[in-house]
Amino acid sequence: MKPTIFILFILLSASTFAQLKKSEATQFGIEVKRYYEQDLKDGDTEPSIFKEEFYDFRGELIEVKEYSEKGKKIDLWIKYKFDINGNLIEETELDAKGEIARRMEYKYENGLRTEKLYYDSKNRLYQHRFYKYEFRK
Repeated sequence: MKPTIFILFILLSASTFAQLKKSEATQFGIEVKRYYEQDLKDGDTEPSIFKEEFYDFRGELIEVKEYSEKGKKIDLWIKYKFDINGNLIEETELDAKGEIARRMEYKYENGLRTEKLYYDSKNRLYQHRFYKYEFRK
């Protein structure tokens, strides 16, 4: 790829730095989206990865990894689980070694989120949030 085209690609990617829409992931059968950058002022000769997004067959974002040090160090690693209705039911933050740093569990009633539970790396509950709704009459 020519350097000018690649720079344009990087600029366009940076301006649209958002996860895929669920419909795009399913429509195109996307399993992994990888983001690369090439820092020309630092003399990079090759692009390096700085983010990966993984999708399941329904188009749900199930894992994100963000890198630093030109793709050599994982800075952020999150896994997501969804129920059959597409509700996020679990979010797990992992350290660079893939070990659980903390986990959040979500509960729903009638399609509305009602609780968020926070667990530490030893699976001990340390915070509990509740959601209450008031409906129009």
